[in-house]
Amino acid sequence: MAGTLGFLLSLAVVAGCFLIGWKFLNFSLYQNLDEKDFKVQALWSVVFALSCNLLILVLYEIMGVMDPSVRLMEWHFTVWGLLVLLLCVLPFYHSFRILSYAGNMQKTHIAVGAGFVWMLYMYCFWRMGTYLPGVPVPEQGIFKMQQAVSRVGVLGTWMIAILSGYATVSVPYSYLSLFVRPVEAFEVLAMEDQLKQTQSMCDEKRKRIQQARAEVLRLQSSGGSSGSSGALENMVKGIFSWGAPTTPHGMLRALESDLSTLEGLSRALQMELADLKAERNRAIESRTLMGHLKNMLGYGMSLYCVFRMYSSLKSLIWGEDLASDPVGFFLSLALKRMSHGELVLDVQVVSQYLTLVFIAAISVMSLRAFLRSLRKIFSFVKGGGTASNLVLLLTEVTGFYAISSLLLIRKNVPLRYRHDMDLALGGDMDFQFFHRWFNGLFLASATVAIIIFYTQYQASLSDPLLPTHTSPPVIGSIKRVSSKW
Repeated sequence: MAGTLGFLLSLAVVAGCFLIGWKFLNFSLYQNLDEKDFKVQALWSVVFALSCNLLILVLYEIMGVMDPSVRLMEWHFTVWGLLVLLLCVLPFYHSFRILSYAGNMQKTHIAVGAGFVWMLYMYCFWRMGTYLPGVPVPEQGIFKMQQAVSRVGVLGTWMIAILSGYATVSVPYSYLSLFVRPVEAFEVLAMEDQLKQTQSMCDEKRKRIQQARAEVLRLQSSGGSSGSSGALENMVKGIFSWGAPTTPHGMLRALESDLSTLEGLSRALQMELADLKAERNRAIESRTLMGHLKNMLGYGMSLYCVFRMYSSLKSLIWGEDLASDPVGFFLSLALKRMSHGELVLDVQVVSQYLTLVFIAAISVMSLRAFLRSLRKIFSFVKGGGTASNLVLLLTEVTGFYAISSLLLIRKNVPLRYRHDMDLALGGDMDFQFFHRWFNGLFLASATVAIIIFYTQYQASLSDPLLPTHTSPPVIGSIKRVSSKW
């Protein structure tokens, strides 16, 4: 009975995470896009659900939820499911989609081509393991869980370290009022006027393109002999009098090229307007109670950034104790100092839950910066399956991130709870390496992020106004065209 209830609980949790992933894609990355692929969305939601389930299983281990045999079975199912999706399903389907947009080929030919690409991917993935540090020697064969997890872990740790290093610096930078740039209302209005002007030019261009297409069809239907001195010819002579294409088809191509340029300018202006409004709201919020609280949190995160970089450097030089619990150490130290030894708590039990909260917070912050950058990329893509291909790429990154996070989280899990986790990951591995690998990359990423933000801040001091995106040649040419029309 207990096993059945545990199975139903795990099934409900995975289904709930699947729905959250589905909704997240609809209301975040897919929000402003007409291009939606439900197969891609389903793959993302499954990977997201299994990734969340890995972290939830750690919580189950600590809290003793579920029958141990059912919990072990769920460990194996989740890890195996993620590996099959990351190494088989996603690479094949991603290749299939890219080839389907590359040309007019039959589905059977596309499937065969995607199969060849997948086999090449698997060959490179396995051969790469011979050169990657931290991958154990395949004494019992290469097609073992330990070999797959170690390869995914090395690559995923690389991604986690870079994202975490960037987030550790970017979060204090975004919270501290010291780095808030004052944005006035007239700056937002000026940017909105630029955007409206560009959008009106886009509308005018679309009307002219429709007229030009209608005129081309009329000339084709009349054989091109009549109406050659009609409205289209006058339009061509008036607009392209300086030597540009004077044929109807050439003029149509020129109009479409101008429209494409204006649409790109409009998308850039929309992004800059959103950033400008966000910066103004941030400046207004900094003067409120919530802003003061965020400022205090920013100073706290700054101290954490310094401590994290110091601890990474220390671990690289003197090594790291995987059996230690830094959260428990600081919790016991704080309790002794604040209560003068009078308050007695089970530090090990409390630190376990605080560790999970701490890990979740850092994971969310490190993914936050990545998703914000990804949303900017999504705003510039349209058509051709580009958005869905980016979602597939995000799905791969999420899966690699989840497995690597589990390898790193293992350090903060007490020894008595690691048995099932180690069995699901393929047995004993050099877990010390993953932490050395993470610390080195984290330190490099955080240092580069500090340099980037410092350079950005120094550049902002010389320019009190946020930059606006203008294109004088395009705007000027459009104005001349509009006046001649």
